[in-house]
Amino acid sequence: MKDRIKNIRKEAGLTQKEFAEKLGIKQNTVACYEMGKIGISDSVIFSICREFNISENWIRNGVEPKYTIKNDDYTKISVEIDKKDPKARQAIIDYWNLSNSDKELFWKFVERFLK
Repeated sequence: MKDRIKNIRKEAGLTQKEFAEKLGIKQNTVACYEMGKIGISDSVIFSICREFNISENWIRNGVEPKYTIKNDDYTKISVEIDKKDPKARQAIIDYWNLSNSDKELFWKFVERFLK
C-alpha cells in the first residue's frame, strides 16, 4: 500500500506536505505511510479515495480499476456521445488536442457565436 500512496501523491504533483494538507494530516505521517512504517487508518484511506477519486479496492489491494467512475450527468452524457454521436466525439477529441492559445480562441468564437 505504501507504494500506491506515493504513486497517488506523485501523480497529483504534490509534495508530502501538500498531500498531507489536503488530507488534514501531518507531513511526517505521509512520510511514514510511504516508508511503510505505520499503517493507514480507514478514515485516511476514505479521505484519499474521496479527494483523488481512487478506488478503495485499488488502494488497499492494488486491484484495478485505480479510479472510481463518478455517476453524474457529465459521465452519462460522455458515454452517450461516445456511443451515439461520432462527430461530437471527434470534436471533443480535437478540442482536447488544441494548444491553450487555440482553446482560448475557440472559446472567444463560441461566446461571440452564441450571443
